[in-house]
Amino acid sequence: MPEYLSPGVYVEEIAAGPRPIAGVSTSTAGMVGVTARGPAAGKPQLVTTFLEFQDTFGGFLPEPDQAARDRWEQDAGEGGRWWHFPLAVKGFFDNGGQRLYVKRVVSGTAVAASAALGGGLVSEVTRDAAAGASSLDVRHLVGFTGTDVVTIVRGDTGDEIHSTSVTGYSTSGPRITLAAPLPAQVRAARGDHVRVGGAVTTPPADGNRTVSFTAVSPGGWGSTLQVRVRPAVGATLALLPDVAEGALFVTRLAAPADPDSTGVRVEPAAGLDAADLPDPTWVSIGQGRFAVTVGAPDDDGLIPLTFAGGTTHPAWPRGLGVRRVRRANAGGATGELRVGAASRLYPGAVVQLDNGTARPAHTVATVDGETVTFRSQVDGDFFEGDRVFLAEAEVQVRFTDESGDTTTETFGNLRLRGDEPASLARAVAARSRLVRATVERDFEGDLGQFPTAPGGGWLTLTGGDDGYDGLDVADFVGEDGGSGARTGIVALEDIDEIAICAVPGVWSGTVQSALVTHCESLRDRFAILDPRNGLSIEGVQEFREPYDTTYAALYYPWLVTRHPVTGEDVEVAPSGFMAGIYARTDVERGVHKAPANAVIRGIRTRDGIAQDVTRRHQDLLNPRGINALRFFPGAGHRVWGARTLSSDSAWKYVNVRRLFLFIEESIDEGTQWVVFEPNAEPLWALVKQTVENFLGTVWRSGALAGTTPDEAFFVACDRTTMTEDDLANGRLICVVGVAPVYPAEFVVFRIQQKTRETQLA
Repeated sequence: MPEYLSPGVYVEEIAAGPRPIAGVSTSTAGMVGVTARGPAAGKPQLVTTFLEFQDTFGGFLPEPDQAARDRWEQDAGEGGRWWHFPLAVKGFFDNGGQRLYVKRVVSGTAVAASAALGGGLVSEVTRDAAAGASSLDVRHLVGFTGTDVVTIVRGDTGDEIHSTSVTGYSTSGPRITLAAPLPAQVRAARGDHVRVGGAVTTPPADGNRTVSFTAVSPGGWGSTLQVRVRPAVGATLALLPDVAEGALFVTRLAAPADPDSTGVRVEPAAGLDAADLPDPTWVSIGQGRFAVTVGAPDDDGLIPLTFAGGTTHPAWPRGLGVRRVRRANAGGATGELRVGAASRLYPGAVVQLDNGTARPAHTVATVDGETVTFRSQVDGDFFEGDRVFLAEAEVQVRFTDESGDTTTETFGNLRLRGDEPASLARAVAARSRLVRATVERDFEGDLGQFPTAPGGGWLTLTGGDDGYDGLDVADFVGEDGGSGARTGIVALEDIDEIAICAVPGVWSGTVQSALVTHCESLRDRFAILDPRNGLSIEGVQEFREPYDTTYAALYYPWLVTRHPVTGEDVEVAPSGFMAGIYARTDVERGVHKAPANAVIRGIRTRDGIAQDVTRRHQDLLNPRGINALRFFPGAGHRVWGARTLSSDSAWKYVNVRRLFLFIEESIDEGTQWVVFEPNAEPLWALVKQTVENFLGTVWRSGALAGTTPDEAFFVACDRTTMTEDDLANGRLICVVGVAPVYPAEFVVFRIQQKTRETQLA
């Protein structure tokens, strides 16, 4: 109850009456079958076009080897032509289907393709270099020190073409300087690789494996996958001055300086006081950095700066700028440095410090504000503004499908250590649709052992196997491992929206019984079964004998379509095509309309049905609940039956069973709000009105018989439907009756002669 404790205006929202029930969708299908690739684990995947199916699950399947084919085709009781599943999916969309959940079936003996990387360091040549070139433009300088021994390797073949050493580098480009120009017979082309150190062997020995990749799902498709891991600069940061370095000063030359002079004089400036500066003090003049001793002002008030012995420099003009450069490690070798934007770093990160002449690599131990602690001592002289390059990984995955189209995935800024979301293994698992990665051994900071394929190029995954020889009917039935971990037919339970089920091309009694049981257990979906191909009229009647269910229908015979790849005519099971016709009829007319007298699309215009079914044949099939697919001259190939496999005459029509499934599921989902409401007359009246409003809408759509709502349905929810025991046990019972519209299966015109009557004038 609302509370009114102080004077004022209170605005309240109140219930406006019965809540509407929205009709559920009945045109969403779920199919189980073998595909070329695609997710095998997890819930069934939704596809809305055949193009999307091909993108996710691959194209058409080749026929298996003769032994596997004979094993399945010659088994009358537990066989099937599962390799035509993609054709059934195409038939679904050709006939008007719009939403299909697919659960891929894989053999228990199927194997996912995989490959492992070794350790090494490679950079790519980014610009052609002719014979005589003394430098090479490369993709990155990660791991290069400026004094490396390198080998140039052909990018397409992996052949070694030249070995040399590096004497310098430039981060603009970037570029490396070679100790000697390329010989006359050597030319480095864009896409070639520059390898630091020795060769990388693949497959590496177990102890040398760095990162391994596995196709995301089993099958031979994975053998077309290629991967590569390359070093990349994740961030470029700058060193900050040591806090003990004191103030900065900026001045200029008071007079020209001769080449290689031992000192210069500069104008006085704030902060330029020998008493406050260390000896030596570092300054930047022109393009160089020099250690100087700051003297006392001379008689002219100018400050002398004396170079250390052996310093060389060019001539400098008067007025050239002189700026103090503060050291980042004023105390010499240290394990700590201050870094700008250090929050980008993390424990275990590998960085390269660059002072223009050296590029040592260090591993970060801790980060505390701007202070970064390394696992090893930083030797040499480093200054404020010197760059800090964060070395991370970039993973690329390339897949070439059956048509030759290539898909490439790229994942950057990946960490080689740790288990954070940005780590290589977790990032690939979260973002890649093609592979999963495993870091085989912790990266200890040696950039010379970066995960690398031979020559630094692409590494092709191997060992993928579809395992068709081991495929079994149990793989289609599936197992219940819980939500998201179910397989086969059982996995369709994970998707509540599914209303039509099929396992196209599989006539196995075990599989079809499992499909029927699935529909009967959930009571919100309907199964379409396939007979064995090539059955005679007597044979299909015998095939139908074991089934008695209101939740399934059987269609005969198989259909003939042109294979899009081979161009040959192939017989395909009708269930996929019929699922599309069910969906099309539901959308165009409604679930109450029998999915019959509908044109079958996507088959041959002539001889599109594998066996002719005549009217006399159907006289035998129809009473037994076998729906015929027939050809009518001038009307094409049509579905000519709408019966279930039930012996109960009340449920012999497909549309009646599916109409009740629609009504039951809609009421179920639309009245969830009733649970735990006070179980009394006001609630009963509200429930009654809610259901009556919904059934009124169903009646007006033509789904129910009767000229008035009272003739079409009734709803009772009162003391006549519930006892005191029901109320005491928390039960609200609402009784609903509906009069479905039955299909005009037999249209009879009785015609008789009429005697002419004489009209008197």
